[in-house]
Amino acid sequence: MDTNMNYTTPPAYAISSKEQVKKCYNRACMAMLFQFLIANAIVIICSTVYSVILTTQAMAEGITDPAALTARITELMNPAVTIALNAVAFLIANPVAYLIGNVMTKKYYRAKAFGGIKLPAADCVLAVLAIVGLQGFSLLVQYGIMSVTKMSGINESTAAMFSFSDNTVQNVIMVIYFVFIAAITEELLCRGLVLKLFSPVSKKFAVIASAVLFGVMHGNFNQMFNGFLLGLVIGYVAVKSKSIWIPIICHMAANTNAMVLSYFEYKIGEDFFVTELIYSAILVVVAIVAIVLLLKRNGKIDEEKDGFPVETAIDVPEEVKPNCKWKALLSTPCFWIFIVIYAFNALLMLYTACLRSI
Repeated sequence: MDTNMNYTTPPAYAISSKEQVKKCYNRACMAMLFQFLIANAIVIICSTVYSVILTTQAMAEGITDPAALTARITELMNPAVTIALNAVAFLIANPVAYLIGNVMTKKYYRAKAFGGIKLPAADCVLAVLAIVGLQGFSLLVQYGIMSVTKMSGINESTAAMFSFSDNTVQNVIMVIYFVFIAAITEELLCRGLVLKLFSPVSKKFAVIASAVLFGVMHGNFNQMFNGFLLGLVIGYVAVKSKSIWIPIICHMAANTNAMVLSYFEYKIGEDFFVTELIYSAILVVVAIVAIVLLLKRNGKIDEEKDGFPVETAIDVPEEVKPNCKWKALLSTPCFWIFIVIYAFNALLMLYTACLRSI
């Protein structure tokens, strides 16, 4: 036996740094879980109250047969109310989750999500074009998958939330919800909190990891891929601009583009399909040009100069950093809870879509 063999143990500071970083990752995912729980709790409670009101109204009309009662309740339901409930839920859940995440991580990490815009106007325009262009690419991929599988990855209720109708109130609420409420509050949570909590070790890792969570949080296969791609560009813009103002503008532009396409689809019908494909193909070219120019003008992410203004109690030595990225994230419990919940939701939507196509 070689008695001269040296057995080394990691320095105490290395273990401490990794554990602190893992706590940041875990609490970032925990904040996303809080968002899910709060939003769904609000929707369930409000939907239950709304159903009770409609049931009472239907029974007051003298309807007692269960089947007839269910049919009448469905008839009385106003889609505008459903969209409004979701808008209110996320208007509350996202900021509350952001605040909870900041409170949980105050000991380790502080960053100012709002600040001055650090990008020239030309770069802001390029970022918007890149985001909208990537939507075109995602749409082509989505149509390609649907043409092969003959099914959509979302259920009817979710599809209805993205679609215009003859109900003006519903249309107005939908636009306010997606263009303003969703864009602002999601950026507050995903880039204002999650990205910064993934940043102690690497800004590049933070951009990719936050994009993964951003894509998954949409909860359906139609939007996950699109959300991930958009999250990459928005994350890049966030660390370059050192603020979430430009990400909010980019997000609003993306959702506005989606609403415009939905409106023309509603007005023109199936005849709009070919035009939409051509438009999406043009957007792909726009995205490529915009991304190339954006990278050329701003360069790669600089780990020292880019990112939010930060005050951190975490000091991670260079030799420890490789083990504090994906390996650390994949070993955090809340990350896997988050993935399982949203994957289950996406699979459930896919299952209902399969049943509808039979």
